[in-house]
Amino acid sequence: MRTKHRLLFATTAIASLLAFGTFTPAKADVFDSTEVNADNFIAIAVPYGSGNYQLLVLEQLSSRRACWRENGSAPVRVEPLLLNFDFTNICGRSTDSNGYSIRMGNTDMGQKFDFNIVKGDGEVVLVGSNLRDRSIPPIRIGSTKGMTSGFMKFILEPGWRFAKRTYQGRMLGHIYLTNDAVASSSGSRPTRLLPLPQVPIEPPQEPPVREVIFTKPGAAPPATRGTVPTARPETRPLPQKPTSRPRVVPTF
Repeated sequence: MRTKHRLLFATTAIASLLAFGTFTPAKADVFDSTEVNADNFIAIAVPYGSGNYQLLVLEQLSSRRACWRENGSAPVRVEPLLLNFDFTNICGRSTDSNGYSIRMGNTDMGQKFDFNIVKGDGEVVLVGSNLRDRSIPPIRIGSTKGMTSGFMKFILEPGWRFAKRTYQGRMLGHIYLTNDAVASSSGSRPTRLLPLPQVPIEPPQEPPVREVIFTKPGAAPPATRGTVPTARPETRPLPQKPTSRPRVVPTF
């Protein structure tokens, strides 16, 4: 009886595979791309931890409010204005490979290359690294052209630009950093990345916390903080029948 059940299960499984076919992963070249207005996009180096950086790509979806503000040059400091309001349908934000990837020679390279941020000679450099062979020199995509604390704009290298992913003519939210050059197994124009001395990044200064003390009008001011006396202060007896009950004033 068990043998019959096993044969029945195997026959059913084979029939299912024949009916639905085998599943194969989607190929990267099924996606196309379309050109976009570069002014609506920005690639940003976001500092975190101890001298580390993360790639953030912002997109201006609507003209109702500005999503960021740029200041200075070499490097360009970026102020993320979208943190000050509800940016739904106004700003697009991509923080990992789900939202952006590399495209070269009209081919989606998301399965072969990923983004890395390294410290170069007095700047932060955005590169594309080969996922299969880390010994291959990275592809230089952009750099900050200088160093400062806070958010910095990546200036893209010549030939690199923003684009959007499309599928069967429909534009998707995925963002490409694209180049018409074809990626080679040995990298594209390998760039020597020199080590950068650690630049101290000062954390943002928070306003001092003020102690607000509410006292009864006409009462003596509270004693200032100082050294704790070694001797026990003299205690005076409280009046047995106060004329009025003192009001308790909370201290924050």
